[in-house]
Amino acid sequence: MAALSTSRAASGAERMAALEQRLSDHESRCEERLAEIRASAAGTLKAVEGLKGRFWAIALSLLAWALAQVWAVEQGRIARLEAVTPAVAARAV
Repeated sequence: MAALSTSRAASGAERMAALEQRLSDHESRCEERLAEIRASAAGTLKAVEGLKGRFWAIALSLLAWALAQVWAVEQGRIARLEAVTPAVAARAV
């Protein structure tokens, strides 16, 4: 009977060692995956920061273009008003 309990104890110790090894392997795989996820997240964040900078450049370019359009229209309007004024002034005299 003592041999049977020693055999069970050895078997239990072997199972425990196998479980600890599996757990250790699992933890190391999880750490590797976490490192990969962090690297991927850092790359994604860097890409988003680049897109944010491009977005602001495009937004400012569109604003400058819109202001240039408004300025051009106003300059044309002023030119037409100045061209009409001498004719109206000549009729008034």
